[in-house]
Amino acid sequence: MVKIKLKQHGHHVIFMMSIISLALLVTWWTVFINRSIDERRSFHMNNLKLALNLFSLQLGTTKDNRPQPGILQLDERFEIGKCPPGRDGFSKPLLPLYPGLCLKVRNHVLSTIEKDFKRKKIMLIGEAGLLFLIILLSSVLFYQFIRLEKRSTREVEEFWNRVTHEIKTPITGIKAFLQSLKNQSLPPEQVLLFVDMALKQVERQEQLAENILAGGGLRSADGKHKPITEDLNLNECVQDFFDHHMIRLTDAALSLHLEAAKNVMVRADCHLIRVILDNIVDNALKYCSPGLVLTVRTSIQNKKAIISISDNGPGFPAEFSGKIFQAYKYRAGELPGDNHGSGMGLYIAGRLAENMGGRLQASSKGKGKGAEFHLHLNLVKQ
Repeated sequence: MVKIKLKQHGHHVIFMMSIISLALLVTWWTVFINRSIDERRSFHMNNLKLALNLFSLQLGTTKDNRPQPGILQLDERFEIGKCPPGRDGFSKPLLPLYPGLCLKVRNHVLSTIEKDFKRKKIMLIGEAGLLFLIILLSSVLFYQFIRLEKRSTREVEEFWNRVTHEIKTPITGIKAFLQSLKNQSLPPEQVLLFVDMALKQVERQEQLAENILAGGGLRSADGKHKPITEDLNLNECVQDFFDHHMIRLTDAALSLHLEAAKNVMVRADCHLIRVILDNIVDNALKYCSPGLVLTVRTSIQNKKAIISISDNGPGFPAEFSGKIFQAYKYRAGELPGDNHGSGMGLYIAGRLAENMGGRLQASSKGKGKGAEFHLHLNLVKQ
């Protein structure tokens, strides 16, 4: 139990120990420098008093040369003048011969020492405050980094758990079908039905593989996975996608409405458009089957080509429209149904749309009222 607790919260202990150590170090440094400043001031003051006593004794016992009021030529830090009414530590009467005269430390000398003392105190306060601020900010950033690292690790583990489930489920169905074929235990009239089911599972595997490859490309920093944009006919790309995915949609009511202008030319990557559509359709199949009604439209609005896909599924709250494009950020119970897939589909779809210079939006009128996705793409400049 202790080991588990240390593993879970060990980074908090290390973090707190580091902060306390840094705070103690800065405190010790502040005290040390402050004491050094005080000792330096005391040294200058004591040096002045010692010199004052020596010169006053020397001048007060000299008979041949009477001291004259003014700056002391032997040391310009001092001056000779009448004794002030009060006694202080920085004036000394010239005893025993000249009791009316005093040797005094010049005002600007004392002022210079005090100004230097105050300046260094202010610098110390500023430097100590800056160090504490740097430590505080560094601590916050370091703590956020630790939390981000642990969250990333947790999300990666969760992702692979989901991917493992997504891979295992279709393989189990395909394996059972192949074993049935091998044993010749299927009636001839059911073979085609099971072939269609196996093909659907294979398409699920293909879509999952596309997502994993696309997700790796999005994270790549070497520039090798940039979209290959070209001038293409949007209607043909969309029509081709649904022609090749009708097996998955055999149980769905598909309504396809293409823009009246047959040549809707966009600057995009048709393969990435297919990946985006694949994720949206797969999402609809997860949440709306059986009885999926899927409506797909292409249109031109505000100098943009738009692919709109709507379904009759459970929908989602309006405030969730942006969160569904984040990689596996939802918690249990936030989305309808139990099968949430790998948690990467819509995230990848949104990022791929951005990489092509477009954007993907989602909207819903609320729970039970379906969902609608809009893929905005750039038209070819005429």
